[in-house]
Amino acid sequence: RIDHYPHQFSGGMRQRVVIALALAAEPKLIVADEPTTALDVSIQAQIIGLLKKVCRERGAAVMLITHDMGVIAETCDRVAVMYAGRIAEIGPVHEVINQPAHPYTAGLMAAIPDMTIDREQLNQIDGAMPRLNAIPKGCAFNPRCPQVFERCRVERPELMNAGATRAACWLHARQEVAA
Repeated sequence: RIDHYPHQFSGGMRQRVVIALALAAEPKLIVADEPTTALDVSIQAQIIGLLKKVCRERGAAVMLITHDMGVIAETCDRVAVMYAGRIAEIGPVHEVINQPAHPYTAGLMAAIPDMTIDREQLNQIDGAMPRLNAIPKGCAFNPRCPQVFERCRVERPELMNAGATRAACWLHARQEVAA
């Protein structure tokens, strides 16, 4: 296939070629930005398996940038959920997925369809993402947050302890003071 042009390869083949080029240098850190987007499930599984194998055999780390929570749950040890360019919550994958501490993370998890529940409508987060040149004062999520209160509108929270994770949410400020 060395004489073929890129357009003659499938999406999965092109993705594997790019990953092979990146791995050829034997990096200690692999930054994978949406490595499985637009690929069928079997090719996704091969790529995720390859990344896991490389990490195990070479002692490398992977920073996976994706919106696919299934890939995150299957692949990652830790996750950082971002909103409007900032980390909203960070922690062990199992904790963030099963016990989200930030209202945005909770909204994301609730929006994932549950095949065991019969419902007419999927959950959604009301409103729209802010433009990065028009982020609201205080917490960037405050216009969409179902738990917003006055401090959220005026003061931007930093990451603080929220159980097993850390969340940039004023709901956890009381817990941190008590600790």
